[in-house]
Amino acid sequence: MIIKVGNWEVDSTTLFRVEWRKPFPKIILHEKFETKVKWTLRVLTFVGVGTSVISLPPLYSLLLSIGLLLFEQFLERILFEYTVFIVQPFPDFEIDYEQWLTNGYLFPNSAYKDELLNHFGPVYMTKEYAIKLFTYLKSWNLDNADDNDNNICLSFVLENDNSYTTYLYANPDRKWLDTMFDEYIEKSKYEKYGKQQQSLVMQMIHWKNLELFDTSLFLKFINDQKTKGEYYFLPFYIDNGQPIPIEDLKICKYEYQLIKRDKLTKNDIEYHYK
Repeated sequence: MIIKVGNWEVDSTTLFRVEWRKPFPKIILHEKFETKVKWTLRVLTFVGVGTSVISLPPLYSLLLSIGLLLFEQFLERILFEYTVFIVQPFPDFEIDYEQWLTNGYLFPNSAYKDELLNHFGPVYMTKEYAIKLFTYLKSWNLDNADDNDNNICLSFVLENDNSYTTYLYANPDRKWLDTMFDEYIEKSKYEKYGKQQQSLVMQMIHWKNLELFDTSLFLKFINDQKTKGEYYFLPFYIDNGQPIPIEDLKICKYEYQLIKRDKLTKNDIEYHYK
């Protein structure tokens, strides 16, 4: 469930959830509720002591004691989580959403199709902005020209209104993030003893919705280019009405995602943006 707080949306599962861990379910709470749980346990202890001096029929007294004991044990087994945020560095320039005009493509001549690679990338209004933004995108891959680990995610969502949306975002599962989260676990193992780390990443997501025409080169790209296959990802800019590729910034990629809007789930980043 999504809880709205002002302009923010908070997924309630980050605060409270139940997971089945054999043989019993496990309650997982954020550590912000730890004090409340501790006071609840103290109150239960006080109630247990208080009922011991109240004259009740033996059966009722036994049932009450068992009930309090079970509830207390249930609370004692709650697993608390603490949150660690890693923030993807934001660009040091202003994002201009009007700059991304369309998408650009280069296809090798049929005579060289087995030797050369398809090219794809956003087309920006100016060369200066294209260089700035794509240099920033390339930082998601540690400035490398080869993206073996799919650190820069590219996906296409086929919409229900005869259009498609292109998404660009840093892979939330990139390997060096795990290293950073593991380092924090090690540093805080005494302070957070017995607690589970909740690892969250804050980052930018770029997307562009475009009409899908029968003559669109996008259709040729997805027909020619396998979703698991080598291609070049690079920026283009407009000069005299023509998209010009910036070859110096190209990145060799090995996969992209192609999916219909109604096939997305809440676990997909693209599901939440349109």
